[in-house]
Amino acid sequence: MDSKTSGAISRPVIMALGVYALAGLLSPAHAQVVTSKTAAPAAAGPVMVEQIIVTARRRNESVQNTPVSVSAVSPTQLANIAAPDIRDLAGRVPGLVIDPVSAGPSAAAISIRGISFQDIEKSFDPAVGVLIDDVYIGTNTGQLTDTFDLQSVEVLRGPQGTLFGRNTIGGVISVQRTRPTGVLGGKFNAILGDYGRQEYHGVLNLPKIGDQLSTKLFVSSRKSDGYVQNATLNRSDTDRTDILRYGVTFLWQPTSNFDANLTLEQARETSGNDTAPLSSSTDLICLRALPAPLNGPPFESPDAECIRTQGGLYTTFSNKAGLAHNREDDATLQANWRLDGVTLTSITGFRQNKESVSEDFDSSSVNFFDTVRNQKFHQFSEELRASGNFTPAIDYVVGAYYFKSHYSLDQFTNYGLLLQAAAGLPARGEQLVSHDSQSYAGFGDVNWQFAPDWRLTLGGRYTTDKKSLFNNFPGAFTASGSKSWSEFTPKASVDYKPNEDVLLYASYSVGYRSGGFNGRSATPLATTTPYNPERVNSFELGAKTQWFERRLVANVAAFYNDYQDKQEEVVVPVSGGANAQQTLVVNAATAKIYGVEFDLSATPAEHLTLRANLALTHSQYDRFAQADPSNTMLTDDLSNLTLRRAPKVTGGVGFDYDVPTDFGDLSFTADYRYVGKYATVLASAAGTGRYFDTTTRLACGTPSATCVFVPAVNDPRGTASAANTVDISARWRRELGSGRLSVTAFGRNVTDDRGLSGGLAVAGLFTFGAGRPPRTWGVELGYEF
Repeated sequence: MDSKTSGAISRPVIMALGVYALAGLLSPAHAQVVTSKTAAPAAAGPVMVEQIIVTARRRNESVQNTPVSVSAVSPTQLANIAAPDIRDLAGRVPGLVIDPVSAGPSAAAISIRGISFQDIEKSFDPAVGVLIDDVYIGTNTGQLTDTFDLQSVEVLRGPQGTLFGRNTIGGVISVQRTRPTGVLGGKFNAILGDYGRQEYHGVLNLPKIGDQLSTKLFVSSRKSDGYVQNATLNRSDTDRTDILRYGVTFLWQPTSNFDANLTLEQARETSGNDTAPLSSSTDLICLRALPAPLNGPPFESPDAECIRTQGGLYTTFSNKAGLAHNREDDATLQANWRLDGVTLTSITGFRQNKESVSEDFDSSSVNFFDTVRNQKFHQFSEELRASGNFTPAIDYVVGAYYFKSHYSLDQFTNYGLLLQAAAGLPARGEQLVSHDSQSYAGFGDVNWQFAPDWRLTLGGRYTTDKKSLFNNFPGAFTASGSKSWSEFTPKASVDYKPNEDVLLYASYSVGYRSGGFNGRSATPLATTTPYNPERVNSFELGAKTQWFERRLVANVAAFYNDYQDKQEEVVVPVSGGANAQQTLVVNAATAKIYGVEFDLSATPAEHLTLRANLALTHSQYDRFAQADPSNTMLTDDLSNLTLRRAPKVTGGVGFDYDVPTDFGDLSFTADYRYVGKYATVLASAAGTGRYFDTTTRLACGTPSATCVFVPAVNDPRGTASAANTVDISARWRRELGSGRLSVTAFGRNVTDDRGLSGGLAVAGLFTFGAGRPPRTWGVELGYEF
């Protein structure tokens, strides 16, 4: 067995051994005094894992009594290691991958169980939904929300086609922020670290007015110089971050059975984006096969910027500093009216963005291809729910949902000298896009306890989506398209509780992602050709268990996803000739994804909490075909490609240890997180995925003894290496006056494990990538009263 294979096997084995070690620590000899979060502390008793209440099924219920795959991550875990945003959930939740997307403000590429999406075009729906205070964010922009002032974080794995706003085909990350307390108090902190990290956060709760109105003020400022060194501009801040968010929350409780929580907030972001070149001799920018003087600078990249490895991700060469400006205004209203046996809930959300993003996409010191994208976006959503009990054995949630969004784009593309000379493109091109989306849905979910230990859940959602696109390339063409789709997504599950410590369940659910139009289309045909919805049929078996008087909580789930009509960009033939072609988004693929996940937590001794998770996932395309670029009468089989952001192994282990002392309380936290290697681009490596002549090694379009199809292999330049991340922190807390002072020292990625966080290969023109954060250190000073 070679070292690479040995390492790939040893990591999941080590994590599995860690799981068994947790159980080994929990023999009766280790019994200690315990308290439960949900019960009053006892003078003496067993130590227990705290009981966590979630709303994964729009009901307040314990994680251990919820027959779905949901991970509840304590906001304290994220605060202990100074997590700037929700990227730190990766490795703490089985099967979750989160990467930033440089082309959009606070944009994210999120994957759950191998189902992902990364495009920042607002005409596409995210595959994984992010909800903030129950409001669904309609685009990838803004999904990287910060982690300050959170009440709860829940990650639901698998399709959520019944209860969570827009249908989400991969899963949901639901973030709830704290509500006003009505009592004078607050918390403030400052974080200082290397690479210019400066963060300042504050929350102030004001006394209740008239026993009805509570108010909370909040502010969050995050700054960093970034991690790259731009050799062309001689700057080290071209990927800097500067985000300011502030707002106010009002909680109105005129009676004991009614409450309304209104949050008004604004955010301002000015952040840099700078990526490293990964272009090679197969890309036009480094081709070196063109006649002089086109075969070098200033037409093509210099040799030093070509054929680079991922080891050079932290040195960049862009000749224009990319910049993202974004102004965001949000309003969220949550209202609950509790009647006799029925609770009525209304969730109203409004969100608008005005952004301008410039980016040097070719990542080179020469002028080749860069864009300026000016966009306006707004969304409005309304959800009405009723919940209660038909009988003591039957409870329900029913409701209706409405979502509407609009965006306009004015994009300028600057073409460099080579594209002007070789392709006859103008120095600058413009595209104007207008896009509208509407969605209506009705849903219901019913629990029936048909026997003392058995429960049946039936649910479903009927959704109608309508989308329209207007696309204008001034001086070239104007085109538009519009279409509607309707879909019913059912869910059924049965669970069995043989005793108070075990819940077994089996479920079937359907996930659905709407069809639409490609806002990036560059021809009339691409503009007017819609892609249809994609579906996932998901089957799951799970067990939620408690051991040793709830000192160990161990949950396991096995799933099988049948992915149908997957939306992909492919080459398609165009009437007018055998070699006429263009790229469209179509329902080109089917896939199978299956695996098993473990999620454990334990309290083997007083003041000590252990946690571990592990996901083993297998994914593969069953069908993925496109027309061959050399001859569109031929078909290329791309099913050998690997799905994006679908690592075979993810997992982590960690602990929190509290040490009470006479001079204050000490807390130590450490986490090891592992995310196996995964593809970030869906492009074939050079010399694969097409018909090639075995003699000349050139692409060919007439099958023969020498012109054969070479199976597709993912471009290795877009493969993220396995990430082994270790985070540590030590915190000291002490009572000071009427509040509590804290000082924390932390280290993030202390082993300095570097690698690719995302890349893109652009149609044989150029390739670029960005690195994940290196090792950083810092301190935090906080005060809470």
